[in-house]
Amino acid sequence: MTKNNILEKIKKGKVKMKPKIYFIWRGIFIAFSIIFITLFILYILSFIFFNLRLSGMWYLPRFGFPGFGALLVSSPWVLILIAIALIIILEVLVKRFSFAYRRPILYSILAIIVIVFLASFIIGKTQFHPELFRRAREGRLPVMGEFYRVLGSDNVHHGMISEITDNGFRIEKLDGQVIDVLITENTRFPSGTDFKQENMVVVFGKRDNGEIKAFGILKADREFRNLIRNHRPGPPRSMLFE
Repeated sequence: MTKNNILEKIKKGKVKMKPKIYFIWRGIFIAFSIIFITLFILYILSFIFFNLRLSGMWYLPRFGFPGFGALLVSSPWVLILIAIALIIILEVLVKRFSFAYRRPILYSILAIIVIVFLASFIIGKTQFHPELFRRAREGRLPVMGEFYRVLGSDNVHHGMISEITDNGFRIEKLDGQVIDVLITENTRFPSGTDFKQENMVVVFGKRDNGEIKAFGILKADREFRNLIRNHRPGPPRSMLFE
Protein backbone atom coordinates (compact mmCIF):
# COMPACT_ATOMS: atom_id res chain seq x y z
CA MET A 1 0.00 0.00 0.00
CA THR A 2 1.46 3.35 -1.12
CA LYS A 3 1.65 6.55 0.92
CA ASN A 4 -1.01 8.20 -1.27
CA ASN A 5 -3.41 5.31 -0.72
CA ILE A 6 -2.97 5.57 3.04
CA LEU A 7 -3.57 9.35 2.98
CA GLU A 8 -6.64 8.84 0.80
CA LYS A 9 -8.08 6.30 3.29
CA ILE A 10 -7.42 8.71 6.16
CA LYS A 11 -9.31 11.49 4.34
CA LYS A 12 -12.27 9.17 3.72
CA GLY A 13 -12.34 8.11 7.37
CA LYS A 14 -11.53 4.50 6.62
CA VAL A 15 -8.52 4.51 8.97
CA LYS A 16 -9.38 4.81 12.64
CA MET A 17 -6.92 6.15 15.15
CA LYS A 18 -6.39 4.07 18.27
CA PRO A 19 -5.44 5.54 21.62
CA LYS A 20 -1.98 5.02 23.03
CA ILE A 21 -3.39 2.97 25.94
CA TYR A 22 -4.55 0.37 23.41
CA PHE A 23 -0.97 -0.32 22.31
CA ILE A 24 0.25 -0.35 25.91
CA TRP A 25 -2.31 -2.96 26.98
CA ARG A 26 -1.71 -4.98 23.83
CA GLY A 27 2.02 -5.03 24.58
CA ILE A 28 1.34 -6.12 28.17
CA PHE A 29 -1.00 -8.87 26.98
CA ILE A 30 1.53 -10.15 24.45
CA ALA A 31 4.33 -10.09 27.06
CA PHE A 32 2.28 -12.07 29.59
CA SER A 33 1.21 -14.48 26.85
CA ILE A 34 4.86 -15.09 25.95
CA ILE A 35 5.74 -15.75 29.59
CA PHE A 36 2.81 -18.11 30.12
CA ILE A 37 3.38 -20.07 26.89
CA THR A 38 7.12 -20.32 27.60
CA LEU A 39 6.50 -21.74 31.07
CA PHE A 40 3.93 -24.18 29.69
CA ILE A 41 6.37 -25.36 27.01
CA LEU A 42 9.06 -25.84 29.66
CA TYR A 43 6.63 -27.87 31.77
CA ILE A 44 5.60 -30.14 28.89
CA LEU A 45 9.12 -30.78 27.58
CA SER A 46 10.62 -31.33 31.03
CA PHE A 47 7.80 -33.78 31.80
CA ILE A 48 8.65 -35.67 28.60
CA PHE A 49 12.31 -35.91 29.66
CA PHE A 50 11.23 -37.08 33.13
CA ASN A 51 8.88 -39.67 31.61
CA LEU A 52 11.59 -41.10 29.36
CA ARG A 53 14.08 -41.36 32.22
CA LEU A 54 11.78 -42.84 34.86
CA SER A 55 10.20 -45.40 32.52
CA GLY A 56 13.54 -46.60 31.15
CA MET A 57 12.59 -45.61 27.59
CA TRP A 58 15.68 -43.39 27.62
CA TYR A 59 17.75 -46.56 27.08
CA LEU A 60 15.87 -47.89 24.04
CA PRO A 61 18.28 -46.47 21.40
CA ARG A 62 21.04 -48.61 22.95
CA PHE A 63 19.24 -51.68 21.57
CA GLY A 64 19.87 -50.57 18.00
CA PHE A 65 17.41 -49.65 15.30
CA PRO A 66 14.49 -51.70 16.76
CA GLY A 67 14.93 -49.90 20.09
CA PHE A 68 15.07 -46.52 18.41
CA GLY A 69 11.93 -47.40 16.47
CA ALA A 70 10.18 -48.47 19.68
CA LEU A 71 11.15 -45.14 21.26
CA LEU A 72 9.58 -43.25 18.36
CA VAL A 73 6.39 -45.31 18.55
CA SER A 74 6.09 -45.11 22.35
CA SER A 75 6.96 -41.45 22.78
CA PRO A 76 4.15 -39.15 24.03
CA TRP A 77 3.44 -37.64 20.63
CA VAL A 78 0.36 -35.74 21.75
CA LEU A 79 2.51 -33.75 24.18
CA ILE A 80 5.28 -33.36 21.61
CA LEU A 81 2.85 -31.96 19.02
CA ILE A 82 1.34 -29.60 21.61
CA ALA A 83 4.85 -28.35 22.43
CA ILE A 84 5.63 -27.81 18.73
CA ALA A 85 2.38 -25.88 18.23
CA LEU A 86 3.14 -23.70 21.26
CA ILE A 87 6.66 -23.01 20.00
CA ILE A 88 5.18 -21.78 16.70
CA ILE A 89 2.71 -19.56 18.58
CA LEU A 90 5.56 -18.28 20.75
CA GLU A 91 7.56 -17.38 17.65
CA VAL A 92 4.60 -15.43 16.24
CA LEU A 93 4.23 -13.47 19.47
CA VAL A 94 7.96 -12.80 19.87
CA LYS A 95 8.14 -11.41 16.32
CA ARG A 96 5.75 -8.63 17.34
CA PHE A 97 8.51 -6.98 19.35
CA SER A 98 10.97 -4.69 17.62
CA PHE A 99 14.06 -6.57 18.84
CA ALA A 100 12.91 -9.74 17.05
CA TYR A 101 10.90 -8.85 13.94
CA ARG A 102 13.93 -7.62 11.98
CA ARG A 103 15.83 -10.88 12.49
CA PRO A 104 15.44 -13.81 10.05
CA ILE A 105 12.63 -16.08 11.23
CA LEU A 106 14.91 -19.15 11.11
CA TYR A 107 17.31 -17.59 13.63
CA SER A 108 14.61 -16.71 16.12
CA ILE A 109 12.96 -20.14 15.83
CA LEU A 110 16.29 -21.92 16.37
CA ALA A 111 17.06 -19.67 19.35
CA ILE A 112 13.67 -20.42 20.93
CA ILE A 113 14.05 -24.19 20.36
CA VAL A 114 17.57 -24.30 21.82
CA ILE A 115 16.62 -22.25 24.87
CA VAL A 116 13.44 -24.18 25.72
CA PHE A 117 15.06 -27.58 25.20
CA LEU A 118 18.07 -26.75 27.39
CA ALA A 119 15.88 -25.25 30.09
CA SER A 120 13.47 -28.22 29.93
CA PHE A 121 16.32 -30.71 30.24
CA ILE A 122 17.66 -28.87 33.29
CA ILE A 123 14.21 -28.73 34.91
CA GLY A 124 13.80 -32.46 34.18
CA LYS A 125 16.89 -33.09 36.33
CA THR A 126 15.48 -31.23 39.34
CA GLN A 127 12.98 -32.44 41.95
CA PHE A 128 10.06 -30.56 40.36
CA HIS A 129 8.50 -33.51 38.52
CA PRO A 130 9.60 -36.14 41.06
CA GLU A 131 7.73 -34.22 43.77
CA LEU A 132 4.58 -34.05 41.65
CA PHE A 133 4.98 -37.73 40.83
CA ARG A 134 5.17 -38.63 44.52
CA ARG A 135 2.04 -36.61 45.25
CA ALA A 136 0.22 -38.38 42.43
CA ARG A 137 1.21 -41.80 43.79
CA GLU A 138 -0.05 -40.76 47.22
CA GLY A 139 -3.33 -39.41 45.83
CA ARG A 140 -2.48 -35.80 46.72
CA LEU A 141 -2.54 -34.42 43.17
CA PRO A 142 -6.24 -34.27 42.23
CA VAL A 143 -6.06 -32.53 38.85
CA MET A 144 -2.78 -33.78 37.37
CA GLY A 145 -2.60 -37.07 39.25
CA GLU A 146 -3.67 -39.32 36.37
CA PHE A 147 -1.26 -37.48 34.10
CA TYR A 148 1.66 -38.66 36.24
CA ARG A 149 0.35 -42.18 36.76
CA VAL A 150 0.40 -42.97 33.04
CA LEU A 151 4.11 -43.23 32.30
CA GLY A 152 6.30 -45.40 30.14
CA SER A 153 5.85 -48.09 27.52
CA ASP A 154 4.41 -51.62 27.58
CA ASN A 155 7.63 -52.90 25.98
CA VAL A 156 10.07 -51.52 28.55
CA HIS A 157 10.39 -53.13 31.98
CA HIS A 158 12.82 -52.64 34.83
CA GLY A 159 13.32 -54.39 38.12
CA MET A 160 15.66 -56.44 40.30
CA ILE A 161 16.80 -59.92 39.33
CA SER A 162 15.32 -62.11 42.04
CA GLU A 163 16.24 -65.52 40.62
CA ILE A 164 18.39 -66.95 37.84
CA THR A 165 16.56 -69.60 35.76
CA ASP A 166 17.60 -72.09 33.08
CA ASN A 167 16.45 -69.89 30.22
CA GLY A 168 16.88 -66.45 31.76
CA PHE A 169 15.89 -64.97 35.11
CA ARG A 170 13.02 -63.51 37.09
CA ILE A 171 12.73 -59.84 37.91
CA GLU A 172 10.76 -58.19 40.67
CA LYS A 173 9.28 -54.94 39.45
CA LEU A 174 8.89 -51.90 41.66
CA ASP A 175 5.22 -52.67 42.31
CA GLY A 176 6.08 -56.18 43.56
CA GLN A 177 5.18 -58.09 40.39
CA VAL A 178 7.48 -60.99 39.51
CA ILE A 179 8.03 -61.61 35.79
CA ASP A 180 9.99 -64.30 33.95
CA VAL A 181 12.48 -62.93 31.42
CA LEU A 182 13.29 -65.38 28.63
CA ILE A 183 16.68 -65.05 26.92
CA THR A 184 16.96 -66.26 23.32
CA GLU A 185 19.75 -66.40 20.76
CA ASN A 186 18.48 -63.08 19.37
CA THR A 187 18.56 -61.20 22.69
CA ARG A 188 20.90 -58.21 22.67
CA PHE A 189 23.14 -57.25 25.60
CA PRO A 190 24.50 -53.67 25.24
CA SER A 191 26.12 -53.78 28.70
CA GLY A 192 27.31 -57.42 28.68
CA THR A 193 25.86 -60.68 30.01
CA ASP A 194 27.29 -60.72 33.54
CA PHE A 195 23.89 -60.75 35.29
CA LYS A 196 23.56 -61.70 38.95
CA GLN A 197 20.85 -61.74 41.56
CA GLU A 198 20.04 -58.31 42.96
CA ASN A 199 21.17 -56.57 39.75
CA MET A 200 18.87 -53.83 38.51
CA VAL A 201 18.10 -54.35 34.81
CA VAL A 202 16.13 -52.77 32.00
CA VAL A 203 14.41 -55.28 29.70
CA PHE A 204 13.14 -54.50 26.21
CA GLY A 205 10.51 -56.96 25.04
CA LYS A 206 6.81 -57.71 24.83
CA ARG A 207 5.12 -59.14 27.92
CA ASP A 208 2.83 -62.11 27.42
CA ASN A 209 1.11 -63.98 30.31
CA GLY A 210 3.68 -63.00 32.91
CA GLU A 211 6.67 -63.61 30.64
CA ILE A 212 8.90 -61.32 28.62
CA LYS A 213 10.67 -62.64 25.56
CA ALA A 214 13.62 -60.29 25.79
CA PHE A 215 14.80 -58.54 22.68
CA GLY A 216 17.41 -56.74 24.75
CA ILE A 217 18.66 -56.52 28.35
CA LEU A 218 21.06 -54.11 30.00
CA LYS A 219 22.19 -53.31 33.49
CA ALA A 220 20.85 -50.09 34.92
CA ASP A 221 23.46 -47.42 35.59
CA ARG A 222 23.84 -45.69 38.94
CA GLU A 223 21.87 -42.61 37.89
CA PHE A 224 18.88 -44.74 36.91
CA ARG A 225 19.10 -46.83 40.11
CA ASN A 226 19.10 -43.67 42.21
CA LEU A 227 16.14 -42.30 40.25
CA ILE A 228 14.15 -45.51 40.81
CA ARG A 229 15.10 -45.62 44.49
CA ASN A 230 13.58 -42.19 45.00
CA HIS A 231 10.29 -43.21 43.37
CA ARG A 232 9.78 -46.76 44.60
CA PRO A 233 6.44 -47.14 46.44
CA GLY A 234 6.93 -48.24 50.00
CA PRO A 235 10.25 -48.65 51.82
CA PRO A 236 13.11 -49.09 49.32
CA ARG A 237 15.12 -52.31 49.20
CA SER A 238 18.66 -51.30 49.98
CA MET A 239 20.04 -54.27 48.08
CA LEU A 240 18.29 -53.06 44.94
CA PHE A 241 20.53 -50.04 44.69
CA GLU A 242 23.90 -51.30 45.76
